Amino acid sequence: MKKLYVTMKVFGFLIVGGMATSCNDSFMDRYPIAEVSPENSFKTARDLELYTNGFYENLPAIKTIIEKDLTTDNVLYTNIPVEQRSGDRTIPSDAGSGGWSWGDLRTVNLFFDHYKQCTDLVARDKYEGIARFFRAWFYFDKVKRFGDVPWYETVIQTGDKDLLYKPRDNREFVMDKIIEDLELAIDKLDNKRASDQVNCWTALSLLSRVCLYEGTYRKYHTELNLQGSDVLLEKAYKAAERVMNESGYKLYSTGNVDTDYRDLFASNDLREEEVILGRRYSLILNKMHNINYYFTSRTQKDIGLTKDFVDSYLLQSNGKPFTSKSNYATMGFYEEMQNRDKRLAQTIRSVGYKRIGDNAIQLPDFAATMTGYQVNKFVSDVSQDGDGASYQDIAIIRYAEVLLNYAEAKAELGLLTQDDIDKSIKLIRNRVGMPNLNMGDANQSPDAIMAAMYPTVTGTNKGVLLEIRRERRIELALEGFRWDDLVRWKAGKLLEPHFTGMYFPSLGEFDLDNDGKIDLLLYKEGNEPQSNASQKVKIGGVIQLTEGDKGYLIGFKDNKKKFDEERDYLYPIPMGDILLNDNLVQNPHW
Repeated sequence: MKKLYVTMKVFGFLIVGGMATSCNDSFMDRYPIAEVSPENSFKTARDLELYTNGFYENLPAIKTIIEKDLTTDNVLYTNIPVEQRSGDRTIPSDAGSGGWSWGDLRTVNLFFDHYKQCTDLVARDKYEGIARFFRAWFYFDKVKRFGDVPWYETVIQTGDKDLLYKPRDNREFVMDKIIEDLELAIDKLDNKRASDQVNCWTALSLLSRVCLYEGTYRKYHTELNLQGSDVLLEKAYKAAERVMNESGYKLYSTGNVDTDYRDLFASNDLREEEVILGRRYSLILNKMHNINYYFTSRTQKDIGLTKDFVDSYLLQSNGKPFTSKSNYATMGFYEEMQNRDKRLAQTIRSVGYKRIGDNAIQLPDFAATMTGYQVNKFVSDVSQDGDGASYQDIAIIRYAEVLLNYAEAKAELGLLTQDDIDKSIKLIRNRVGMPNLNMGDANQSPDAIMAAMYPTVTGTNKGVLLEIRRERRIELALEGFRWDDLVRWKAGKLLEPHFTGMYFPSLGEFDLDNDGKIDLLLYKEGNEPQSNASQKVKIGGVIQLTEGDKGYLIGFKDNKKKFDEERDYLYPIPMGDILLNDNLVQNPHW
């Protein structure tokens, strides 16, 4: 069932509530917009339900999730993000800008200030658990962005100057409070699975995410002298293990290795067996987004996945690195798409690509992607291609991530066994017909290219940790994880090189899919030859080839890129907030 959202105005905040609805429910059966106050609300279970339903609107929308990946080494588009241009990053001037905003927290804490007015103790426990989940979600985002932040667990009144102008609490304290909120939420929430509702499995899954992030952050950011990495990693894998052993979630699969991964993201309805938490959209209720338009329109950001990212997909037949092939770096499109992990052809337009519901074979549209590797993950049928015409539901937490969290946390602790891999990584690979990860083989011969990417990965589990990182990058592509992963692994230097796309040995005409027809013409600006190619790309200006008349497609080749290791893992606090509060200290080196 889709969610029907209702609206009411609470203490000056717009609160969006949700009611389960079926196609027989009346669209007019909604609560009216009304002004309520603490004195006449929070009295009944229904009051608490309506109020906490508004918290779900704080979850990220699909475009927010995907645009987070645009800051990473997975993507090249019509801009170089400021995160990759250290010299261009500036401190926001306005108070409350740049992510330093607290309105969502105030709405959550308002609940804690008043929910005990309800005499229904069962309802109080349930909705307290939901509120704790969302407060943890809010603060986890803040810690990832700013490090130390002020912790508040009550609404600040205008006269509370000690709270209004307090200094930031240290990272360890805030993370402890986040974990405390989640652990209390786990105890108070029921175990009824529902992909659009917070329950104990949702809180356990988020706990595994939070503890893996912070445990690895403390391990690899050694200059900060943060303690407790192993304790956090143990919490991460134990939380994931409970979900794996007790929840009944599983990976979505019909047995079709060519389409199951694609369909998980292109579906109009959440795949309930795998999606632990998601957002619902609806054509009937006019709750839409524009993700098809975003990836297919020639007027958007020309998003393309990078050559480095595409190279990370393994060979289908034996599970070995694609980069183990001697000529991998200079293969043409047709050749490099052969014998690859089937997730590649379900993430980009590969050879033989067909839109859902259409039998026509389509090549990458070079007018809609800067690299030639055009995204098809999330893209549904053509009826949803218009601006704001898409209504696929979006997964925010899914079971595959829990499996990856489990494997990585145990590997970081040196506790991982082949049996652990068999109940985590193997399941993810089985969905697309990939060979299993063999722990002994991976550790005996670590992938040299992966090892160069992550030089801080050492020890007896080096090879398997590198492969888990590969698996995470591939499985969770464009789901908003890559930036956070690079930050926690202290791998920001991977953002410095200029990202590239397809390789071409020359200018001229190319048959991309080896069907005997000329598909693409590359030509120098001001020198376009006669050609029957269906697509023509001008080389020069923004789009060039790395070696002039040959090489990889590259954008913004002359722009400088730099990631400041001492500064850029955190964002700056706005200058306006520092001027308002003498106790706020700017993040290091800003």
